Formats: sequence, C-alpha cells, structure tokens
Amino acid sequence: MQAIEQLQALLLGNFYGSFSVASAFGLDFDGYELSTQDVRSPDEKIIESSFVNSYGPAANTTNPELIGKSAILAACLGAAISDVRLSPDASITLRFANGVKLQLPTDTTVVDWHWAITEDGQDPYSGCIIGCFAPGKIQSNPANKSFKADGFAAA
Repeated sequence: MQAIEQLQALLLGNFYGSFSVASAFGLDFDGYELSTQDVRSPDEKIIESSFVNSYGPAANTTNPELIGKSAILAACLGAAISDVRLSPDASITLRFANGVKLQLPTDTTVVDWHWAITEDGQDPYSGCIIGCFAPGKIQSNPANKSFKADGFAAA
C-alpha cells in the first residue's frame, strides 16, 4: 500500500476526539494518534491577532503562535477529515468537513521526525504505523502497525 493510500485509510472520514499542544502537537483518533512537530493553517494569523488584541494577557505568552494553532485545532475537534493530500516533500494537507485546511509541514528545523501516526502517541522512533523522519521520506509498516525508524522491526 502506498503512503497516500495508507494515510487516507487511517484519516479520511475520521475525526480526532482530543488534541494536545506541547513541544509537538497530537491529534487523538480512536485507537491511534497523529503527532506532528508543527501545524499550519491560513486562518491562524487572523485568530492569533484578533485574540491577542482583544485579550491582553495573551500578548505576554512565551509562544503567541500557539494561540492561533490551538484555536484551529479546537475548531476541528470532532470534524471529519474530508480530504487528505500528500506533497512530494511528504507534508500532509488535511481538509475538514467544516472547511478548515491544516498542513503538517516537513520543513521544521532541528527535529528528527516531522509527523507520525502511532498507536499510543509516543516517540515515533519507538514504533509507529507510518511516519515522516525526513522531508520526502515516509516509512511505514502496515502489517503489524509497529516499526522502528529505518525499517527495523520493533522489539
């Protein structure tokens, strides 16, 4: 199965029931988690500037860019994914039934993985269903849903 087919099988028509924002982002689906180093949406700057301007304490946060990203993720909570696209650089673009477009890029600097789908939301190097460890390079092991980077079977 090709990477786009595997991503569509896992994501298309599904929705995440919770999300996390920390040093990476996690979207929790039923039975697996999509983790990514960054999320981007054309709408995040509008949300970020509006919120920071109307809620003073937001201007003092150490990561103001997380405001827009978090709001976009909250807006998509429970919304079905209506389209999944995979770019040549292995970035993913998701479109949701509510009209939101979300990109999971692969140009994040100083990371050893960009995005991954794991069974438990843990480090993709411990094992994942499918993941991007370098731009343009996707690894997967759909047979047993668990592998280590570079294709080594998980212990």
